Amino acid sequence: MKRISLTRRSKFLIILLGYLIIASIMYFVFQNKSIWYGDDVYYQFQRIQGISKLLKEGLFPSISTINFGEIGYAVNIFYPWITLLPFGIVSLFNSNPISAFYMALFFYFLVSLLISHYSMYEFSGSHFQAVIFTLIYNFSTYRLIDLLSRAALAEYIATIFLPLCFLGFYETFFRNYHKWYLFALGFSAIVLTHVLTTFMTILIFIVFLLINFMRIKPFKKHAAAVVKAVITTILLTSLYTGPFILEELFQKFPKPDPQILKGLELAKFLKVTLQSNASRFVEGNLYNPGLVILVILIAGIFYFRKFNRINKQIYSAGLLIFLISTNLFPWHILQNTPISVIQYPYRLLIFATLFAAVSGSLIIKTVVQNDDSERQWLVASLCGVLMFGIWFGSFKMATTNSLISDPKGMIDSSMIKEDRIPDSYLNQYVPKETLNYLSSVTEHQMYVNNKIVTAIPRDNRDTGVIDVKNLRQGDDVNLPVIRYRLTRVSVNGKPVPFWTSTRGTIEFKVKQSNRHNRIVISYGSKKLYAGLACLTIVGFLVIVVDVFLRRRLLMIKELDI
Repeated sequence: MKRISLTRRSKFLIILLGYLIIASIMYFVFQNKSIWYGDDVYYQFQRIQGISKLLKEGLFPSISTINFGEIGYAVNIFYPWITLLPFGIVSLFNSNPISAFYMALFFYFLVSLLISHYSMYEFSGSHFQAVIFTLIYNFSTYRLIDLLSRAALAEYIATIFLPLCFLGFYETFFRNYHKWYLFALGFSAIVLTHVLTTFMTILIFIVFLLINFMRIKPFKKHAAAVVKAVITTILLTSLYTGPFILEELFQKFPKPDPQILKGLELAKFLKVTLQSNASRFVEGNLYNPGLVILVILIAGIFYFRKFNRINKQIYSAGLLIFLISTNLFPWHILQNTPISVIQYPYRLLIFATLFAAVSGSLIIKTVVQNDDSERQWLVASLCGVLMFGIWFGSFKMATTNSLISDPKGMIDSSMIKEDRIPDSYLNQYVPKETLNYLSSVTEHQMYVNNKIVTAIPRDNRDTGVIDVKNLRQGDDVNLPVIRYRLTRVSVNGKPVPFWTSTRGTIEFKVKQSNRHNRIVISYGSKKLYAGLACLTIVGFLVIVVDVFLRRRLLMIKELDI
């Protein structure tokens, strides 16, 4: 028994060491003195700056008071922030924000490799297939595009948890319902990372369920497992979803950055896919899954008969998603449906990449399954070299003499110190009423009895502070700060009643005349957040207790035998 435990431990250490080396290589390739100029890099880095600042002050993330226009922007209420905490935690020990950013990426490179391996091993029972899947998935072109060219950091982090989420979905609905907690953990991680990925994942779950609903057996036990997973997911995500739901119910918000749904032009899409081109869209590129994924989808046609039912569905899903991301699919018919919130059909390529990586690992396993283990691991090594070579080539193609490496656009130390990082997407998480007045708010126009006064809020430990002189009792004050459900306002240390102005900002009547007035705008409820934090802890405890009890029962059964 001791020997088996040692063998498992040895395997784990070898796998961990191998992935540490791979994550280190990815880190040294990716890290730079500045942060690459991807599509959304300013937005995502501003988020990181805000969270890092709050952690250093020992505070809870809420409205933004140091950036995003300094208008009390509720980016951390509407955009999940939990999985950005590693960036903030690293910043506690590294005063260089650029270096801290890349160190946190190293952490996520390693986490992604380990989750990918674990998920595929649990799914297939083969370490060999798990390694192949991990290499294909983590060196995929679209995930590189997500992180580098698009700089869609939250979406990239969400792709880390997709393998675990789909494994949990499969176990909970169709295989070992005792492992429902994998579904809760994987899906919760995605919810706490990226809303649109959550939405798209649910859509794919629905399709799989419609196709396989009659295969859910025994139905009652799987249904009970689903209920456990759903309740636990609600508990685990409540710290984010609680304030989010409160604000959504309080007032109307515009659809974030609406776009016209349009598939990628097929001929050009195939061309850039063959090139594994990871350059930015604005430089004429189309975002694509890369050569390896295309080869797998073509090879899958010839191996399709050898797949079992579930692997046939996985391959078919990957191929179908690959095709519908192009203009072969009439996306315009979905323009006025809830699906339009995905903004860009090419986002679905994260799922085409995931499913193709599963199929690719199975194809390679099938080819070498009769070979000895030494030859199999030689094949795995060659696959790793090939995957890395294509990934590295894509990276160099995207960053050599390109917009991504433009010194004027990259975030460097001087841009950070001089606070020159541009604000972006300020129209997303403000009330609908604010859209027509947003310029007056971002220009910090305060109205005192309808007279314009410039008032720039200054940050003070997660609160916005505005100093105003000579306010008289009864004066009407309209602040250039957005009003939300959990907004709090005090004047000279005393809470004041307020309401939402016509431009969606804070408005109130002065209670007492004063020459010097200190207006403080804060957000949140300590009791509410404490309660939500307790619910999150309860969610983890439910999983721990369930796993512990399950293992105890198995040990008792083994002893009885």
